[in-house]
Amino acid sequence: MGSPTPTVGSGAGERSRLLARALYLSVASVLVGALVGALSVAVGLAEHSVAVLATGLGMLADLAGSLVLVWRFGAERTHPVRAEDVERRAALVIVAALALVSAAVGAEAVHALVQQVHPGGSALSLLAAGIATVILSPLAIAKRRTATALDSHALRGDSSVTAIGAGTALLALIGLALFHATGWWWADSAAALVIAAVAASEGLVVHRATRAPHLS
Repeated sequence: MGSPTPTVGSGAGERSRLLARALYLSVASVLVGALVGALSVAVGLAEHSVAVLATGLGMLADLAGSLVLVWRFGAERTHPVRAEDVERRAALVIVAALALVSAAVGAEAVHALVQQVHPGGSALSLLAAGIATVILSPLAIAKRRTATALDSHALRGDSSVTAIGAGTALLALIGLALFHATGWWWADSAAALVIAAVAASEGLVVHRATRAPHLS
């Protein structure tokens, strides 16, 4: 696997353009995480919806990871020779964020299942989950495409955090819809458990990549 060090000529110009896009997407994630993430956490707590709470926690973790990526891509733009070092450090922070999301969401989901916590009956949870799904899905796709073009494991991991947030929000919508339609109170928590497992799996993928002799 190759290093993220930029090449000369047109290759360097293309990488500079991709770095600018990655930086823009990271800043956008910080703003989205601060606004929609805080909303989802507040609504999830108020409505006792574990899946919506999981969405918010995932977005706040994405916010933290994106802050690190702002530093990571900014550092490469000003000091290209540090590219591989800052990529490795940023990737490790993303791994920690994925692990935190997996642990927090999994623990909360198990607690809700044991205590038989029923999600709230208002439309606030559905609204919060819907907003998160609409915003996070295209953001995750844009991040993944840019990560592939840059060969950045850190941005790939961060795109996974964003995708997990979108997936959690979608599963929250499904779980809440099932609860309202059938009374299946456990569907909300079961959806959160699925996302916790996905977060743990993706964290392992990124972690293994950071242990490779050369980051790509």
